[in-house]
Amino acid sequence: MITEDKKKQSRKKRGQISSEELEPCIEFDAERLIEMLNSNNPQERTIAATILGNRRDKKGILTLCNSLKKEKALYSRIAMSEALGKMGESAVPPLIKLLGQIGNNQERELPEKYFNKKSFPLARDMAARTIIKIGKPATPYLIEVIEKQDDYISQQAVDALGGIAAKTGDRSALPVLLNSLGSNNEITLWKVIRSLSGFKHSSKALPPLLNILERDYDAAIIWESARTLGQININNQDVMDALCKLEKNDHPEIKKAAKNALINLENL
Repeated sequence: MITEDKKKQSRKKRGQISSEELEPCIEFDAERLIEMLNSNNPQERTIAATILGNRRDKKGILTLCNSLKKEKALYSRIAMSEALGKMGESAVPPLIKLLGQIGNNQERELPEKYFNKKSFPLARDMAARTIIKIGKPATPYLIEVIEKQDDYISQQAVDALGGIAAKTGDRSALPVLLNSLGSNNEITLWKVIRSLSGFKHSSKALPPLLNILERDYDAAIIWESARTLGQININNQDVMDALCKLEKNDHPEIKKAAKNALINLENL
């Protein structure tokens, strides 16, 4: 049985800190805090990131980005992401360069199961998740990535745009995402469909999604389209009819996605 003390020690090794541990460092200058980001002690790295973020000290942006790329300790990584999220647009360009550069478990095939929520953010998602924290100012940079590239980097940009739309209501990326539905890359297509779920009440997204349901795509793309139709929150007759049809599908994951989407739309 793991004792409470052992749990506490384990969290410390992963960089967790208390307010009492933060207090003695509050008055440290930026240069000292930036040095602490390279400390061998994960708690010191968390402390430095937290204080730089609270100050919104832009002198720490590049070192925070470099540290985020290599950070292994969970709580330190989260603190660095939170800090960069507070920096605003100035942090977007270096964070864009981190898309696809963190972690080594990138998605290379479609999922076998309908939406599986993770308890903790994966390392590979940290750059995109951090950009989402910055919000609308990041949208033009992400659109530029999608227009210039068609690979894992652009797929992460797609993820970030969906998150920003869901968080802020910014729909300016909708045209470029709808255009990306024509991608021949199945992972990109799946990502775009998933991203569109953040564009609430966007009627322009409905026709292409309904069209996907009528075509011979992998099951993951079909159930993701059903899920997104439920998340967009427009319950017109065409959408309801398409989802009712999918609810009778033999594939259990498609059936589950259609059922959940119908429940969501019926409760509007």
